[in-house]
Order: sequence, then C-alpha cells, then structure tokens
Amino acid sequence: MENEGKYQQFYKTTAWKKLSKSFREVNPVCVKCYERGVIRKVEIVDHITPIRDDWSKRLDWHNLQSLCLNCHNIKTKVETESRNKE
Repeated sequence: MENEGKYQQFYKTTAWKKLSKSFREVNPVCVKCYERGVIRKVEIVDHITPIRDDWSKRLDWHNLQSLCLNCHNIKTKVETESRNKE
C-alpha cells in the first residue's frame, strides 16, 4: 500500500469535500438499501470504481454512489478480499 497516504490525503481536499456534499444533497438515500426496499440515509459517498484502481475517476460524479455505513463496509470488505487474492 505504497500510495495509501495519497488516497487518504485526497479525502481531505476541498474539491472532494464539495463534491461529496453536493452528491449527498442530490442522492440522500443509500442505493444498496433502496434496491432492497429500505430507505436509509446516506452516510458515505463511495467511489464505484475505487480510486486506487482508477485515480482519474476520483472526481467523476458518475463514479459515485450513496451508501450507508453498513453497505460501504460490506463493499470495502469484498474489494479488500479480492485485492488480497491477486
């Protein structure tokens, strides 16, 4: 994880903070819960394609989704397990 600092620093930038705030305002419900018929407030704006896999998509509106903490943790766990198998 040689670039971990780069990714963590990105989430502190003004550009990300503004984009994620705007995205949450337009997309206030967790998309994964909504697919199951549950309405749960967004807690995390998630990159569909992780920025460590495609840095160029870090500020791409179309690469974002609203998730609750539980759904985000599940997605992250699956991605981490998949990355560790490679």
